[in-house]
Amino acid sequence: MTRFPRWSDVRAGLVADAGGEEALAEARRRNQTYIDGRRLAERRRLQGLTQTEVAEHMGVAKSRVSQIERGEISTVDVIARYVQALGGQIQITAVFGDDLYILRGTDTPAA
Repeated sequence: MTRFPRWSDVRAGLVADAGGEEALAEARRRNQTYIDGRRLAERRRLQGLTQTEVAEHMGVAKSRVSQIERGEISTVDVIARYVQALGGQIQITAVFGDDLYILRGTDTPAA
């Protein structure tokens, strides 16, 4: 029977090779913003909108929409404006174990 090492035995070395816990957390954040941007771009295309049209709704340059869709800009305010330009709204939810609290939504029109 083949024996594989335990994750707990190899994790520390892999994290160190990746630059430490902070570097790993930053890589996760970058990966998630990239995924979020791609999902927003997919939604835009499903709605038949161009980047230029979304930019006009947001009052920004087309290049800004492109940056959002590449995950380069991911602040809540910017994402909320993008989502509003697509006709949606953002809801912020706090999660405490099994308890979920909706803290606020964005229901003002995009600027």
